[in-house]
Amino acid sequence: MTTRTVSSSSSPSSSSSPSSASAPSSASAPAVHTPATATAPPALSGLGLFTVLLGAALPLIDFFIVNVALPTMGRDLHAGEAVLELVVAGYGVAYAVLLVLGGRLGDLFGRRRLFLGGMAAFGLTSLACGLAPDAWSLVGARVAQGAAAAAMLPQVLATIQAATAGPRR
Repeated sequence: MTTRTVSSSSSPSSSSSPSSASAPSSASAPAVHTPATATAPPALSGLGLFTVLLGAALPLIDFFIVNVALPTMGRDLHAGEAVLELVVAGYGVAYAVLLVLGGRLGDLFGRRRLFLGGMAAFGLTSLACGLAPDAWSLVGARVAQGAAAAAMLPQVLATIQAATAGPRR
């Protein structure tokens, strides 16, 4: 396989390197984007950036804020320490295990679709956590909430990276 380098100072026909003689014709060569022909990434508006950053903040806040409510949850749901530890750990494990998969799914199905689906699922699982009738239902809802967060957060990072360039990034 021959590699061909295209620079702005020379054309393929004027190159004196031996590899240019055996390089494929320009009709079969992949398109090369130069800074002059590349399009600028779409900029995020103020509201768009706020929404995307909110999607990054919610999973992090939710992971830690539950610790404040653990004593009350344990008392109201008649849960022992081990089950309460699962309330915290279930979210974290699901989030960590599924984070890379969430990024890949965003690549396959679209960042916007996964972000909005993750936000909706995160909201629904938050409601399920609040309405959990017992400790084990709460653990299950927290695991699902961690999975929803794992679908949402990679889309935030990819969207910011794709929508900003150069010094703004």
